[in-house]
Amino acid sequence: MTSRRLLGRPLAIRAIFVSGVAISVIVGVLGLFPVRSQAPALDAEHTREVVPLDDPWASVWDGSDSEVVPLSAQNIAPPFGGGTISSITARALHDGQQLFFMVEWDDNEADDSVAGAHLFSDAAALQFPVGGDDAPYTMGGVGLPVNIWQWKAVWQADIESGFETIQDRLGDTYVDSYQQEGNPLYRTAEEAGNILSQRDRITSVENLVAEGWGTLTTADIQDVDGVGVWRGGQWRVLFVRDLEPAEPGLASFAPGEVTSVAFAVWDGQALDRDGQKSIAPFIQLNLDGEGPVAPGGQGFTPGTVVLAVGLVLAFVFALLLVRRAERMFDESHGSG
Repeated sequence: MTSRRLLGRPLAIRAIFVSGVAISVIVGVLGLFPVRSQAPALDAEHTREVVPLDDPWASVWDGSDSEVVPLSAQNIAPPFGGGTISSITARALHDGQQLFFMVEWDDNEADDSVAGAHLFSDAAALQFPVGGDDAPYTMGGVGLPVNIWQWKAVWQADIESGFETIQDRLGDTYVDSYQQEGNPLYRTAEEAGNILSQRDRITSVENLVAEGWGTLTTADIQDVDGVGVWRGGQWRVLFVRDLEPAEPGLASFAPGEVTSVAFAVWDGQALDRDGQKSIAPFIQLNLDGEGPVAPGGQGFTPGTVVLAVGLVLAFVFALLLVRRAERMFDESHGSG
């Protein structure tokens, strides 16, 4: 019997090989791969928990999927520079009505004042393609618009501490007074509604659109909210907006959708401003169309159920092939 078992091993090995091929075919045809793509991708998981809009350090983010995104200096259009922030960690959630992003990065100082010619604000931005899945290069182009959400630390300070002037920062500074300080003719930008000149802010995030370099424009509708909190050498910034925009021409999102998102960070201490910033190219953004996913797991989706059933059937098929091969060998060589 031992000799027959040894002679029968090639048949068993062949049967196992065939079953392995069958498993590969099942997985390949169905497009079900239980491994994560090597390309960077961010999953916006569905959540039934309340996402606090004033606390990017809330516990709801602890079990969410995260993606570490490397950053590099902006070297495509002047002013070149940046690169002092090497990476950010991004997370995203949605509740079926609103989309939430939380971005965090290391920064040993919170720069939230521009009340001085040498002072620049920390900032962070998200960028999305508008009207299609294709991610345009950099800040869009003609016929390839993008929607940008930019959070500014100085705007956050305006909300929390009040609008700061040089005299507020340096009490001994002498400032000329206007004879008609309350006259709108002397505060033209503020009276014209220029969002950069406003002193009473309700959000620290600016909603913008662009179709290439030099076209960055404040959107007519400011429907993006957010908050940034610096703690222990690290910024965490929360962005939130309804899945559907308040007007056409802005990024829209839907559960189950696949789109793209890009990132940028400005380090005020490094004199970052305008195009001098740390940037990352577009990565894939997947909006979960299912229910909440347990922390640390991928959840049970129709695809994973089909994959599990297919693997079980393939394993059973392999066992049957092995048993059949052994019976055929025994019958061909007798039972003694």
